[in-house]
Amino acid sequence: MIKLSMRLKVIRLHDEGISNRKIASELKISKNTVNKYVAEYKDFRDEIINDNDPDKIEERVQAVFAKPTYDASKRGIKPETEKALKYVKECLELNEKRKAQGMYKQLMNKKDIYDYVCTKGITISYSTIRRLVTTLEEKYREAYVKQEYKPGMVCEFDWGEVTLFIGSETARKYQLAVFTAPMSNYRYAKLYLTQDTPAMQEAHVEFFKFCGGIFPKMVYDNMSTAVKRFLSLTEKEPTEGLLTMATYYGFDFQFCNIAAGNEKGNVERSVSVVRSKAFTQPDDDHFNTLEEANAHLIKVINEMNSKPIYDGSIPYISFLEEKEHLKPLMPEFPCFREVTCKVNKYSTITYKQNQYSVPDTLVGKTLDVRAYTNKIVVYRGEEIVARHKRSYKNHDFVLDIYHYLRTLKRKPGALPQSSALLQADTRVRSIYETYYTKEPKTFVMMLELIKEKGIDEVEAALEELAKTSISDMSVDKVKMMLDKNKEIHSDITYGADSISAKAKDYLKQYDSLYKAVDNTERMNAR
Repeated sequence: MIKLSMRLKVIRLHDEGISNRKIASELKISKNTVNKYVAEYKDFRDEIINDNDPDKIEERVQAVFAKPTYDASKRGIKPETEKALKYVKECLELNEKRKAQGMYKQLMNKKDIYDYVCTKGITISYSTIRRLVTTLEEKYREAYVKQEYKPGMVCEFDWGEVTLFIGSETARKYQLAVFTAPMSNYRYAKLYLTQDTPAMQEAHVEFFKFCGGIFPKMVYDNMSTAVKRFLSLTEKEPTEGLLTMATYYGFDFQFCNIAAGNEKGNVERSVSVVRSKAFTQPDDDHFNTLEEANAHLIKVINEMNSKPIYDGSIPYISFLEEKEHLKPLMPEFPCFREVTCKVNKYSTITYKQNQYSVPDTLVGKTLDVRAYTNKIVVYRGEEIVARHKRSYKNHDFVLDIYHYLRTLKRKPGALPQSSALLQADTRVRSIYETYYTKEPKTFVMMLELIKEKGIDEVEAALEELAKTSISDMSVDKVKMMLDKNKEIHSDITYGADSISAKAKDYLKQYDSLYKAVDNTERMNAR
């Protein structure tokens, strides 16, 4: 393609009186091209000299001195390209269907479409397929329409990720829940270990407490914790977790269209702004606990809400106006996800790839499990049969040794190498290692005693018994020691009560004597 600089050289050499043939020879281009550019230039000169209309002059200048282009409109489509066009359209239609079903991970990219077309026996270049896809998709950038918000009417929510070092752990990704009131730019954020329904619900509970009220309308993108499935490109079915929470608090909700960040741009920016302000400075990515990291985050949020923004307003001051329009705060919504699980042969239920123990009398039973952000609670009907701290490891076992008492009674030899013993309380393990490593059967009976009496009383009894009979730490002797300690405690209590009663009796007698003496003195005085 001839460049604009070449066209200008042709015109300049023509003005110097050089012939078209010589110009073509000197510039090594076709004489026909030189003739074309010279003819256009002459016509241009004649028109602007005879017509002084500024608009026409501008139009002619643009035509003559514009960058040369080829007219591709008259170019016919090649047969192979025409064959490929059919299959490219087929692939793009399939992509639209998958988008409607939320199958974003399975969309065909340009390379996938090229490979598919080639399987149809069509010989075509990858660049041609790319050009066809780009043309058919008709990509364009959407305009961001400025929104005007009424005070206290709308709030936006989104998730983000931040990588932190907490405790002795290596770098790990944590989920950042971010809320933004677009009218005042008032923000709130909190860190969670995972992006699931209990975390989303708990984040809303904490945010409403932070605000002291409830926004009438919440806006979400197409996050999995809010959208259960896509019914079409524009219609989505909310998750039960979002629906129940919205019903409880009485707020309405709205979803953005697919890949339409301009519909919820405020909080999209808030995620990056909060992450940048809170976790980019030196040592802002190292914390001892997650609670410490969240305390740091709230401090940063409060500072952000107290500083002027781009228009000079202060979010906290602006939010005071919004607060007057919020719905009244309600009691905290219970944030958990309830599922049904069957107890396996290890007497555990499985939630999120981790296993949690239940009493071994329930093997084979189906139980209800409530998963919170920090705990797992297992029910059999209305009865709570197990409580555990929730684990966020992969394929972890969380076991309570007291859940295996029946099995360990029958198989005490399984105790020493059991995971349940390794996870037991350090004081329980210390009792085993100090007194019962050679008597696992006795230790199982001791576990029942600990469960009944409590670790404090049993540990004290064992220490007292060890002073006199370290060779015999049977359960019966420990029970006798517990009974003895109980009697001593009762005697001490009784003795203290007896002394107190006698002291009160002496005081009454002394008071009576004092009154008698006082009356005698008064009689003598008369």
